[in-house]
Amino acid sequence: MKKILAMILAVVMLSVTAFAADFNPGKKIRFNGNEDRWEGELKPINTDNYSVSSVKWEQGRDLVSSVTIDNDDEVLVVALKPDYKTTKEKTLEGTIKLREKGKTRYATLSINATVGFDVVDLTVDVNGDVEVPTIDSGALYRIDDAGKGYGTLSFSAGDTDVSVRVYDDEVYYLYSNNDAIKSVLTANPDSDAVIDFLTFEGTPTFNSTATVNFYGVEEDQIIYEMRNGRLNRSAAKWSEDDGAWVLKTRTLGSYVISDQALKSPTGTTGGSSSGGNSSTGGVDNPVTGANDVTGVATALALASLVSAAAVSLKKSK
Repeated sequence: MKKILAMILAVVMLSVTAFAADFNPGKKIRFNGNEDRWEGELKPINTDNYSVSSVKWEQGRDLVSSVTIDNDDEVLVVALKPDYKTTKEKTLEGTIKLREKGKTRYATLSINATVGFDVVDLTVDVNGDVEVPTIDSGALYRIDDAGKGYGTLSFSAGDTDVSVRVYDDEVYYLYSNNDAIKSVLTANPDSDAVIDFLTFEGTPTFNSTATVNFYGVEEDQIIYEMRNGRLNRSAAKWSEDDGAWVLKTRTLGSYVISDQALKSPTGTTGGSSSGGNSSTGGVDNPVTGANDVTGVATALALASLVSAAAVSLKKSK
């Protein structure tokens, strides 16, 4: 009986409006030629063999930012514009023609798909808390509370904890990644710094101030935030009680953590933000994560793996 009751409560606390969209906004759709959407005989998809002849959208033109050929992976890439607020599914329908170089032959890709996110309703419990069990890259999270009207949302991004007051019917994209930011690495080619990355892809902005605890980051490390292509020293403060850097902010962005001062991709360095951690000669900073990139030089030598770099954070409380 207790197990059945627990299952019922779990369903009440977390429900998903699932329309199973084919693709998510902000992502890149990669077609390698093996899909049944193609007409015509295909050679490897690269710019030696093809050029993009025409792109015609019957529906969803405003969902697409670009159509390009990726020579490295030999795929056609349809990049979708980011939209981290819309809870409605949209249709993408049209055709893309590739013209074979030196020929009048064409290969045609037909697309008839849906674009959107699953919508996960998070219910505020009797204690005023909103817990997110697992954050999915394909989901938007909507606050659902017909009573008090607000609650405290708590979730983790690796070893970084976030707590913030949220209100009924607000929608957030909470997914984050630890991918290395190539511009930071290339701006510091001779550094042997250990650099970690944390990026909240949807840059969620709240209507109240969030508390962000960066665990696994030592007191003498530097936390930067990427803003408009520039590293800025974070306003995070070290907390002896928490054993972590603590940041108060309304927007979650892109953070870079280093054991040494870094140069910004813009070629300039910035001082610390008001109340932030201090260090001589660096750029501004927000933090989270512990990337096992043991040095910029090593990371650059493995440039082909930069996009797959993973950050491993070790939380200590």
